[in-house]
Amino acid sequence: MFAASGPLIVTLGSGMTVGFSAVLLPQLKDDRSTIKISSHQESWIASMAALPMAAGSVLGGMAMDRLGRKTTNLLICVPFVLGWTAVSMATGVTGVYVGRLMTGLSTGLLGPPTAVYIAEVTEQRYRGAALAMISFSVSAGILAVHTMGTFLGWRLVSALCSAVPFAGYVLIWFTPESPVWLREDEERRHRRQTAAVCDHASGGVPSKPPPEIDSQPPLSTVKPTARQCFSRPSFLGPLAVLSTFFFVQQFSGVNAVAFYSVTLLKRVGPDLNEYHCTMALDVIRLAVSVLACGLTKRYGRRPLAVVSAVGTCVSLLCLAASVRDSGTPATAGSVAVHAVPAPAATASLAPVMSIVAYMVFVNIGLVPLPWIMSGEMFPGYCRELGSGLSTCFGFVMFYAVIQISPYLLTNIGTSITFYIFGTVSGVGALFLYLCLPETKNKSMEDST
Repeated sequence: MFAASGPLIVTLGSGMTVGFSAVLLPQLKDDRSTIKISSHQESWIASMAALPMAAGSVLGGMAMDRLGRKTTNLLICVPFVLGWTAVSMATGVTGVYVGRLMTGLSTGLLGPPTAVYIAEVTEQRYRGAALAMISFSVSAGILAVHTMGTFLGWRLVSALCSAVPFAGYVLIWFTPESPVWLREDEERRHRRQTAAVCDHASGGVPSKPPPEIDSQPPLSTVKPTARQCFSRPSFLGPLAVLSTFFFVQQFSGVNAVAFYSVTLLKRVGPDLNEYHCTMALDVIRLAVSVLACGLTKRYGRRPLAVVSAVGTCVSLLCLAASVRDSGTPATAGSVAVHAVPAPAATASLAPVMSIVAYMVFVNIGLVPLPWIMSGEMFPGYCRELGSGLSTCFGFVMFYAVIQISPYLLTNIGTSITFYIFGTVSGVGALFLYLCLPETKNKSMEDST
């Protein structure tokens, strides 16, 4: 658990990256801001961190194969600190762009090596809870940055955020390298040594290895190339299942509901402060993330995933039924304004209860499990590639939902949008029940 603590601390920075735009944009739009932004620049600042996440996850998977899990996690901390520092010291919108781009890239880089490293250094009985703490760290980071943003300016908030990856760097420095990667590295060195001795003994002509090398215990077969991996069902099967899992996760509407839920809460209590509403939802998300750590230790991955998807489906359908869209023409930037509760729902708690139920169900399974299983499902010969590609697909879907959700909410209405998300969750529950393998309490070899 100490070995896992370093990457988990850095993962706090990923949550802060996701939640920082909610702090940054309102303050930049304030009349007293020293940096003035247009609506076009506002949208770029909001999406700039999400743009490089997918590419970062692929690069992270490649780096941890070549450099090792520990070294990769150490290197990721550097652009993370520099990105937050660039935002804090920005004198114009370009500096904000650069900082957001670097923190987004670092978030993408961090995904594969963190999940794989934690999966490889923890015991089977603790692995699920340790991996579930990735989701907890993200939730804690979002809550922390929103809390700081309620009381502090965005420059000071970003400066404080830069201390998080720095602290993670110090912790990672004192933790060991993954034993799985050390074994693979030893095998690579052994193969190079064997080839060099053979070439030297034969004057460049291939020959049989000397007896002292040939008599050593046999090591595993040579690691296949990426092209060879794509021809193996043991790689393609987990990649297809996990990519579909990430699709269900993102199109269950996590980001869309989080965006709209503040408006629903304020309709129940019109005098509620927007920041306080956001922090209340962050606390719920964090509490459920703690619950998820315990549930993943006690229950299997597949039953948790199915229960989460079914509960998410039901809560979204209830939320869709409890709101209706007014006849006022929708315009860009007014997505949530035109969604009002169903008749007599001004005094009803149905939308609020639906949101709370949704956040409970989606965060006990659909949110943490794909990230957990990205470090468990793939065979050792392609774990880095599989984890990198699957998380890359997850980040692509994350960006797609960010871009599509406002369009759906504006053009087809809030209720129908939530019906769509609920349907995706329901179909996803059936898929997960039929196709998702169980990896709880299995060794890294058995779980594949």
